[in-house]
Amino acid sequence: MMITASDFTAGLKIIPSDTINIPGPRSKYDGVSTAVTVNKLTDTSIGLQGGFLQTVDVNGKTINQGVQVGDVVYNTSATRASIAYVTAVDSAFSLTLSANIFPVTVARDGYRIYKGHGVNLTTAWGYQLIVADVTNQTISSFASGTDSGGAQAIVPTGGGTYLGDATFTMTVAGGAGVATVQQVTVATTGTLSEVDLIGKTVIFSAADINGINPGTGTGTGTCTFTITSANQTYTPENYDVGNAIPFQLYCGGTTAAPAAACDIYVTTIDGDFVFFEDVQPGQILPVAVCRVNVGAAAGGGNGNTNTLTTATGRYVALN
Repeated sequence: MMITASDFTAGLKIIPSDTINIPGPRSKYDGVSTAVTVNKLTDTSIGLQGGFLQTVDVNGKTINQGVQVGDVVYNTSATRASIAYVTAVDSAFSLTLSANIFPVTVARDGYRIYKGHGVNLTTAWGYQLIVADVTNQTISSFASGTDSGGAQAIVPTGGGTYLGDATFTMTVAGGAGVATVQQVTVATTGTLSEVDLIGKTVIFSAADINGINPGTGTGTGTCTFTITSANQTYTPENYDVGNAIPFQLYCGGTTAAPAAACDIYVTTIDGDFVFFEDVQPGQILPVAVCRVNVGAAAGGGNGNTNTLTTATGRYVALN
């Protein structure tokens, strides 16, 4: 598909967000914050632009469109560029925001307000453990330990295949020299993982178990918990992208010679998540985009899959 300059009439510099769709592209208000309150935008000079409140005349005709809940606010500072959406219109001079994006009291930051195109508050998806006693699913060859004196926090280091961040407790009970593992419990669920957990193993080494007894255990052997379908829940992906509109995304260049490429994690207008690697400066992505996501670097919670958007100040949404 050939794209020419005449195909576009507006552009907006992108600030990535995992929840807020690309707004605008034309701004409704712009100015400089005049005071600092947590999760607020205050501008006592905004009266010159009609104020944030919508106003109508005696005939019901709108004189000033004002700001609506769901509109998007940019902090346009070069060092604190950030994004939030409006959760309440407090007055003609003050807005409540979804995030504290104007935190500095000395230097007042510039802002722009755009019409919002939807917010997705349930982007997190994946598998996580259920808080429960899993004793009946553990295989323990541990014996001759020391009584732990009840349930104790324990970190598995036995080389299991579960790489998440759930936490566990264990009870070792019995007489001195004959104590064994009596109970294993998932204490906290851990963060959502994009990797199915069924069949993954959590292995507590002898050192792990001896360390809770209380630090003086001399038992031998290990304890293994194998995750089954009864031990995990699944939160599906949310493909509802609100009242999104499509944009083409342009990647700008850098002062480096040659200019550096970048990675971009986007949500398409159809709700698909796509990760573009090594996007070259000057390139326009070949899909219609409604959101540029922050993404995340590869880690245990996401299957060591990289989705991190880099060089975030170089993208422009074209419409």
